[in-house]
Amino acid sequence: MDILKGNKTIDQGMETPQEFAHRIMKMINSATMTVALSLGVETGLLKIMGDLQEPSTSSQIAQRAGLKERYVREWLGAMVVGRIVDVDPIEDTYYVPPERRPFLVDGPMNVVAFSRLIPMLCEAYDSVAECFRRDGPSGVSYTKYGKFHQFMDHMSNMLHNTTLIPDVVPSIPGLVPKLESGCDCLDVGCGRGRAVLLLAQRFPRSVFYGIDISDEAISFARNEAQRLSLSNCHFIIKDAASLPERWVEQFGFIICFDAMHDMAHPRIVLNGIHRALAPGGIFGMLELNVHSHPSKNIGNPRAVDGYVISMMHCMPVSLGFEDGAGLGTMWGREMAVKMLEEVGFTDVSMTPSKDKFNLIYVAKKKIE
Repeated sequence: MDILKGNKTIDQGMETPQEFAHRIMKMINSATMTVALSLGVETGLLKIMGDLQEPSTSSQIAQRAGLKERYVREWLGAMVVGRIVDVDPIEDTYYVPPERRPFLVDGPMNVVAFSRLIPMLCEAYDSVAECFRRDGPSGVSYTKYGKFHQFMDHMSNMLHNTTLIPDVVPSIPGLVPKLESGCDCLDVGCGRGRAVLLLAQRFPRSVFYGIDISDEAISFARNEAQRLSLSNCHFIIKDAASLPERWVEQFGFIICFDAMHDMAHPRIVLNGIHRALAPGGIFGMLELNVHSHPSKNIGNPRAVDGYVISMMHCMPVSLGFEDGAGLGTMWGREMAVKMLEEVGFTDVSMTPSKDKFNLIYVAKKKIE
């Protein structure tokens, strides 16, 4: 039996049963290591290790972190066998080589922060398992995911802080002059409002609105806008599937970043966005850079975590609403383009993000 890998095929018969079992064990070992990495992020140990200028003992590291030495020592053991941290067995000191440090601390190269996904996704493990059963619930409430939403907000902040203004906005043809001259803009599913706040600071002549169903997120965004003394941004608690009726051809630019796949009724949301967009206006949507069919995602480094995140969070929270669509994270480019065109958008294009992990969809509303 063959499975597709891009334009190539892999003969599954080439893998022996023992090799298959070994591959499974490697996955499990990697998963357990991920838990240790997550604890390193949670406790600040990885940041401390990344900042160390010279090898240190477990006692010195624990003292600097304000943590118990015995727990720190066991964690360091996991980091050593996992080849994250180096150890000097004679001096019994620990150290992270300089070339590894950027991947362990906050910044554009940070990858270890993603390790927190595993324990946070498992906040709703039992609830998701129940959804699989024929007589189980259709989905899972957002309230089952406490720290997960804080984590995703942190990750989106890192992404927006490093790429939104210098990379994403200039990649959309005609957008910079439109924003510089001034227009009304809307962020659908804005979360804690990071994208809106950054755009409002960079383009003071434009007015930005952010909507989200989360009271906590909107309250946070409003406080941030006040702290930054921004008068050109407004945050509204609103379901994206029921945009105000007065919003007809009002906005020159609308965005929806990493949120459409979570929507319970994405087609209704897109219809509302199309109605609210002015003729010739631009709609920008950021989603994972994947295809709609699993066979075309084999070999994609984001595909495995994409399907698991979708299964454990994005799909069940959408299905938890009445008549929820349950698109999931992996709805993919083919389905996304089809849906955009079906609701009336034209000139749909896709541009990979700088890290190639995401796609920036750009579509326009036709001028009649």
